[in-house]
Amino acid sequence: MRHIPPFVKILPLVILGIALGQWLEVGWWVVAIGALVCTIAAYLLRTRREGSLYTACAIVLCSLTTTLLRNPYSVPTPSAPETFYATITSYPTTTSESRWQRCDAQVDYRGTKRKIILHADTAITLTIGERGLLSGYLNPLSEESYGRLMSRRGYVGELWATSPSSWRPTSEPTANSLQIVGRRMQHAMVERIERLGLGRDEEAVVSAMLTGWRSDMDPALRRSYARSGTSHLLAISGLHVGLVAMLVLGFCWLLPIATRRGHILRSVVAILTMLLYAFATGLSPSVVRATLMFCTAQMALAYGSAKSSLNLLTAAATVMLIVNPNNLFDISFQLSFLAVVGITLGFGPLMELSGATHSRRPIRALWGVVIVGLTSTIATLPLVGHTFSTVSLVGIFLNPLVIVTAEIIVLLGFIWVTLPLGFLQPVASTLIQGAAELQNRLVEGAGSLSWAALEVEIPAWVVALSYLLMATGIIVSLLWKEKKVWKIGR
Repeated sequence: MRHIPPFVKILPLVILGIALGQWLEVGWWVVAIGALVCTIAAYLLRTRREGSLYTACAIVLCSLTTTLLRNPYSVPTPSAPETFYATITSYPTTTSESRWQRCDAQVDYRGTKRKIILHADTAITLTIGERGLLSGYLNPLSEESYGRLMSRRGYVGELWATSPSSWRPTSEPTANSLQIVGRRMQHAMVERIERLGLGRDEEAVVSAMLTGWRSDMDPALRRSYARSGTSHLLAISGLHVGLVAMLVLGFCWLLPIATRRGHILRSVVAILTMLLYAFATGLSPSVVRATLMFCTAQMALAYGSAKSSLNLLTAAATVMLIVNPNNLFDISFQLSFLAVVGITLGFGPLMELSGATHSRRPIRALWGVVIVGLTSTIATLPLVGHTFSTVSLVGIFLNPLVIVTAEIIVLLGFIWVTLPLGFLQPVASTLIQGAAELQNRLVEGAGSLSWAALEVEIPAWVVALSYLLMATGIIVSLLWKEKKVWKIGR
């Protein structure tokens, strides 16, 4: 066990503490005292075997403490309409066939600030950052999967504003939190994409892939992406953040030659760019998680070995779960973590197996894109099948293809929205339109196949067994490599 990376052993203990916090009803301060006692005992007995046991107990109890402190909160069912002091924290979105617009708001609820989902009549004018008085019934979230997910993400309820009198703005200056500034940057990027003059479906797909703005997409096209197993392209994830990083790394490819520590400097530049990209796409929790995971992956790749890479990735997941235990139940966190682990651990071996590491740079880059799509798809397949009751058969073959079009869309789109140069418009418009149109046609064609997706209910125990076998294989591989190196050293 001493050869297993430390955080690979710590992460399961953190998950155990979070799981216990879902059904234990005890004061957090009681658990915190227990964690402190175990920590002191672990330090005093650090040279004995019992010290490891106390250390494990301290980790579980610390995780349990943060879980009890961050358990989801929900408002009770209201008996009468209420008036809240509120701030609009996102741009309202609506569809052409709906009379309702939807956005996020922060309300002062019983002395604390809470996030809510606001549904307002389209006759009401809502402006991001605006403050005012909001009236209506603040209903609890539903008990269905979507309601539980929103509750885990910090929302406490949803309010329906049915008339113009439900929202009364004040004369206060608009709010300028980091998240609101990020949302404004996201909206500016969407407006710049509109200047390309793309087709309606192509513009919606490019906006979704580049900025996370998905309100303008046709429902039929969205279903095609879901059925073909490529819906992950429409949400900002580690894949999109990674493509932006690839662009930066491409510009910095001379650094490892020009400077002694060029590879480290290149990784730092890539990480800073990814953080800026997360800010510009609205700083949504899913984007922040994906960015943190990919920044960690970039550090791991710069550091070297698979063992250190796995340790850094599990360390990042451990910190994110300690800070917010509800991440464990968020599908976007689960998929981001699994995809990045799959890419980090599978990329090198598959590149070696394919022989692409000895090919010319363009061939190597193309194979790298294909293998990124393949490893991320395989790593997330059991979870996707369980969560959405659909296993996309065609997605295994389609994803390596659309990863190429996604790379063109994201990289060229990122250049267009960051460089305000008018002469780039014709070239960017032609190339992005062509790539997005090709991607949509591939997705629609694949989604229309009768065998494209298999509707199946995958039990949770099958998913758990699948990932247990994967984890066992990874640990055995690491131990075998460690043993082989040790024998050679002798």
